[in-house]
Amino acid sequence: FGCGQRRIMLRAAKAALLRTPRRGVRGFSIEVNSVSRFISCKVASEEDAIKMDEIVVKGAISKLKNMEGFGGMRRLFCKEKLDYKILISFDGLENFQSYMASKQREQIIPILDEAEYLTTTGGWEFQNFVLDRFSGNVGMCATRALSIDDPTAH
Repeated sequence: FGCGQRRIMLRAAKAALLRTPRRGVRGFSIEVNSVSRFISCKVASEEDAIKMDEIVVKGAISKLKNMEGFGGMRRLFCKEKLDYKILISFDGLENFQSYMASKQREQIIPILDEAEYLTTTGGWEFQNFVLDRFSGNVGMCATRALSIDDPTAH
């Protein structure tokens, strides 16, 4: 490393050490303003993804749309790798926790069970994420950084 690069790295390390952690989960410093529940599987074909939409998306949205803090539902589908994902988002950790303990969640489980025969992975995988949206220059920088590591990330 040259002198300039060392100074930049030291400045970044000092800033990271002096930064006050924000309210987060498990002591992390990422704020929890919005939480998303990812439900994912693989399907055998695009036709199966369309069938999934009919069962899961149409069945679940009616159960969720009036929940306090419901931020929306999205479906992601990769036509190349046949990955099928549902993203259910909530404003704030409290609303997400309410969903996880709700009768609406209990009503969605049979919907997922009904569609499970379309999965090639033997079932669904679940994962929760803190959801942040970036726009403008921050988003552009993130996209550029990703495309350097993964040229398909755009």
